[in-house]
Formats: sequence, structure tokens, C-alpha cells
Amino acid sequence: MYGAPRNATVISATDDCVLWALDRVTFRRILMDYTFTRRRMYEKFLAEVPLLSTLNDYERSKIADALESCKFAPGETIINEGDAGEAFYLLEEGEASAYKKGVDAPVKRYRKGDYFGELALLNQAPRAASVVCDTEVRVATLGKDGFQRLLGPVEGIMRREKYEGVEGGKGKKE
Repeated sequence: MYGAPRNATVISATDDCVLWALDRVTFRRILMDYTFTRRRMYEKFLAEVPLLSTLNDYERSKIADALESCKFAPGETIINEGDAGEAFYLLEEGEASAYKKGVDAPVKRYRKGDYFGELALLNQAPRAASVVCDTEVRVATLGKDGFQRLLGPVEGIMRREKYEGVEGGKGKKE
């Protein structure tokens, strides 16, 4: 597939093995089609996120290429209060809630298009709250390096916006 000599031999453990093969051109075409479709899906999603609405198409496409999708089950914890921030999260599907230690009720609820995880990355501080899934959730994640490199144009907006963050008990922020 990559124009390099084979470096492994595969031997079937059974006699009734069926082998499928793809030539390089077909493999690359499938990969390119998938990449293009995935980029378009994320560009459309990112255009609907108010925070990212000021970005141009090129900036959104760069972010779309860097995003990774993760699924979580109801009751599963996405981030834990006090942990180091390693990623920024955009909620694609489902609902989740933020909880702070010592507070019984959620301090924030998240729905499609909401984001969290930015405080720890912006301030290089521990996570301000835990985020737990209320339903099955799919998030798009952007790692720390990608966040700093690609979200520079909206970092000022994130710092400026006057949301009541979880530090105060409600709002948009982590």
C-alpha cells in the first residue's frame, strides 16, 4: 500500500480462511472519499457552533481535519475534576452534565454544539469540574497541541465571553 517491501508474513490458523485484497489505487480512493466526507461533516457541524462562527472556511477545515470522535455510554465520565487538561471537547450528540466536588446537583448541562475542557487548556490549570454523560454521547475532541495551534483565532473570544462558568455554578464553560 505504501510502496515499501512487506515486513510480515500472515499464516491462516484455519483451513477455511477467506482473504480479501485491495489494490493500492482502490485503497487510496476509499481513504480519500472517507476523509472528504468526514471533513465536510465536521465543517458543517463546526459552522453551527456559535463560538466558531467567526472562523473562515479554511480555519474550520483545518480544525475538522484535526478532530477525533469519541463515544461514551450513559453514566460514563468524560473528564474528571482536578485532572490535567489534555483535550477540548465539542458535544456532537447526546447530553452531559458538569459536577463539582461537594455539590450534589449538576452545575452545568451540555447539549449538541456545547463545548467544554477549554478552561484547563487556556489557563493551564486542572479541570474545574467533572463531566458525566446523561445519555449516550459522541464528542469531537481536539488535543492540547491542536487546540493551541488551531483555535488561536477564537482564544480571545473564549477568554472574553462572560458566561457564568462552572466556577460560579452555571454557564458555558467547563
